[in-house]
This record gives sequence, structure tokens and C-alpha cells, in this order.
Amino acid sequence: MARAMVMRAGVTLIELMIVLVILSVIAGVTGLALRRAQPPRTVDARVAAIAAARRVAIDSGRPVTVIVDIDSVPTPVTARPDGSVIADAGLGIDRLTGAARATR
Repeated sequence: MARAMVMRAGVTLIELMIVLVILSVIAGVTGLALRRAQPPRTVDARVAAIAAARRVAIDSGRPVTVIVDIDSVPTPVTARPDGSVIADAGLGIDRLTGAARATR
């Protein structure tokens, strides 16, 4: 009595789970790499310039004015020694901290 060996077609649940784990790890690493590869936004450059002016104003005790471009229009931003920032309302910064608010 010989038994014929029957081959099953398909995959087991364990094999499917292993493939899904491998794919999710690859997707996670790729997503992180793409996020880091994005060029810095212009708003970040503006905020960095304003933050630097704010630090200088606080350290020196004098107001510091920087010019930032908003839609290709030079706009003066003044940082005061008390840490407040005075700018055009279209800039979208917090008056007390100089941090960016929600972007347009």
C-alpha cells in the first residue's frame, strides 16, 4: 500500500505573515528616507532668520531688523529686546515667540 504524496498549492499563514513583515519594514525605511530627502521649506528659512534676530536682540538689548521675502516681496521684521517680534500680519508668526503659525 503505497501512499501517493499530495502537493498542496498555496501558502501558509506563517509564510504570509513573514512576507508582510518584510514588506512593512522596507516601506518604513523607505518612508523615513524620503522624508529626510525633501528640501527645506522657505518658511523654515524665514523662521530661522527671525529666531536668530530674536536671539541677537535679546542678547544685545537692542532691536534687530531683518528683511525676509514673502511672495518675492521684501518685508522687514523687527525683533525687540524683550523677545517680541513685530512684522507684517501676512508673515504668519507669533508675536511673542517668533515661531511660525499655521502656513497658508
